[in-house]
Amino acid sequence: MSNLENQDNILNNPIENSAENMTEITTNVPNADQVASPSNEEAVSHEKSYINHTREELVKELSDMINNAKDNVVGEIKHSVEAIKQAFYKQQKEKDSLLSQGSEVVEKVVDSVEEAFKELLGKYKDMKASANALLAEEKEKNLKLKEDILTKLEELTNSTDDLSTTIPAFRKLQQEWKNIGQIPQSAVTEIWKTYNKYQEKFYDLIKINNELREYDFKKNLELKTALCATAEKLEDEPNAVLAFNTLQKLHEEWREIGPVAKEERETIWNRFKEASTKINKKHQAYFESLKEQEEENLKLKTALCEKVEAIDLEKLKTRKQWQDKIEEILAIQEEWKKIGFATKKANNKIFKRFREACDRFFKAKNSFYKGIKEEMAENLAKRKVLLEKAEALKATENWKEASETVKELQKEWRKIGATVKKHSDEIWEKFSAVCDYIFDQKNQISSEARAVEEDNLKQKRALVEKVNEFVPTGDRNNDVAALKEIMAEFDKIGFVPIKEKASINSEFKKAVDSKFDIVFDRKTRKEDNKVLDEASNKYLKEYNALKKEIAAYENNILFLTSSSKKGNSLVDEMNKKIEELKAKLSQLSDKL
Repeated sequence: MSNLENQDNILNNPIENSAENMTEITTNVPNADQVASPSNEEAVSHEKSYINHTREELVKELSDMINNAKDNVVGEIKHSVEAIKQAFYKQQKEKDSLLSQGSEVVEKVVDSVEEAFKELLGKYKDMKASANALLAEEKEKNLKLKEDILTKLEELTNSTDDLSTTIPAFRKLQQEWKNIGQIPQSAVTEIWKTYNKYQEKFYDLIKINNELREYDFKKNLELKTALCATAEKLEDEPNAVLAFNTLQKLHEEWREIGPVAKEERETIWNRFKEASTKINKKHQAYFESLKEQEEENLKLKTALCEKVEAIDLEKLKTRKQWQDKIEEILAIQEEWKKIGFATKKANNKIFKRFREACDRFFKAKNSFYKGIKEEMAENLAKRKVLLEKAEALKATENWKEASETVKELQKEWRKIGATVKKHSDEIWEKFSAVCDYIFDQKNQISSEARAVEEDNLKQKRALVEKVNEFVPTGDRNNDVAALKEIMAEFDKIGFVPIKEKASINSEFKKAVDSKFDIVFDRKTRKEDNKVLDEASNKYLKEYNALKKEIAAYENNILFLTSSSKKGNSLVDEMNKKIEELKAKLSQLSDKL
């Protein structure tokens, strides 16, 4: 129920103790002796009950009563004490009367029973005085509580808050006022006058607010009618979840709007409730169909679990077999992701089953590849041994014999299985370099070959000088074309002495790079270079891959014999392939 509906209910129920019914209260507040006092009939019954007691019995009754009584409830035994007192002194009077008969003057004799009774009465008097003091203190506390309530009532009557807030607060203060006990008699009249004044002032505020309430009712009816129309249109919404969620927002708005006139409430609410019921039924039907889909999803997921569980791990012996199964498992996992949720009860359970089946597979896969890794480590160790043997051949002077030995080492190399990827390229490059060196040394045995290499070296040095002397014109395209032409000429020159190969290549590269630095202004355009480097990364990878492929073909040619037509044909074919790869390499060089 909204705040305004609360307000309307409050306004339609008169506040207790209305101002019209309030009268000035001047009733005397009872003292401690009057608190919890029994009726006259009860007092009489107590008195009659002690008539047949002896004085000693009465003393004992009074003693037990006083000893068991508490200070704060001493008023509860007042009439009992009074009855015992009357009964005692009635007997005492009769006793004194008997003693005085037959003599005009009677000597007063100390009566121990009477003395004990008087002592108990004195104790009771002290207890009553203590109780009255406590009551007086309690009255002062109650006065302070009522003064606090009056302060709050004054704030309420001056408040600008909505009556839906202030009326419940006012009623609460009224109830608190009623629950407070007695106050000092001297303050009763004034405190009640002030209390009634604030009540009357508050009722005046309620009367003024009633006029505004009628306007609010009319406005709220318009708003709620619009919400009903919106809710009724939701029945045409095909998305049941969207319609339901929208309905919840409409209900929130409904609760915020507030009440309408009493005669309109049931009608407008029934209209809104009827539209809501239709949407709720549609929503329920959707979830029932969703439940059926979840049951179907559970069947599909169960089938995938069985498929993974059915894999015979013992039959997977090779890397290819494992790789095929890995791809199959990944495909199953992707299929699993495409299937929606299973039923709420079974969803976690079926997922756990699927995860355990996949974990079992990948645990076995890891174990297999761990063994492969160990085997690859052994293969790496074997290749290191072959590398050491090849390195040792560099000290020989019989290059022809050394080249034959290298061929045998290469055959052994190819028989060894795979090695760890991060080490395979590195050790192959070292082994290949040693092989190249030995074959180069063999090729250099011929003086004619050495002369050609020396001539090639002179040509390459001349090109280095040509690059050093090259002065960029400022026309970037022409300068780049000129430098590329020199680079192409350098690449066409054949072998140079192996000892000079790295040096001349380094000099030429350094010279070309320095000129390109000037042409492209690289030193002042670092950001542009960064972009160019990232763009050329793809070409650089392809370039390096082609170089390795060319090196592999050139290396393999060494193992072929040309003693047969078939051998010559294969050599020609491989040479043709090398030329094609070098052409691609030249194109990539241009791109770079």
